[in-house]
Amino acid sequence: MNKHNHSRRLVAITLPIFLLAACATPKYKPAPVTPQAMTCEGGAPAQVTLYSPADARLVFENKSYALNRIETASGAHYGNSEITFSNRGIDATITRKNGSTAHCVLTPRSGL
Repeated sequence: MNKHNHSRRLVAITLPIFLLAACATPKYKPAPVTPQAMTCEGGAPAQVTLYSPADARLVFENKSYALNRIETASGAHYGNSEITFSNRGIDATITRKNGSTAHCVLTPRSGL
């Protein structure tokens, strides 16, 4: 085998590996996920974390709930079979499966 054929083989083997590695590396880093604190009626604390436009986590009444986005005309609305969370601006509503609701206000983050 001559030197030229050896170089071609090396390129033919390493190029696909390089291209696969480049595809596996995300082009953009995901935005940092920051929990958003809320104060609900009666001073009850709650917290919502938006992981993506489609996924969120709600912590309310000492329980944690994984939520999925529900399509609405305005505001954000997330839910599962037990609980829903919706907000518009700084106002939020948590609705339990039994129909009872808790009205909350998002707590501004310090340092903004």
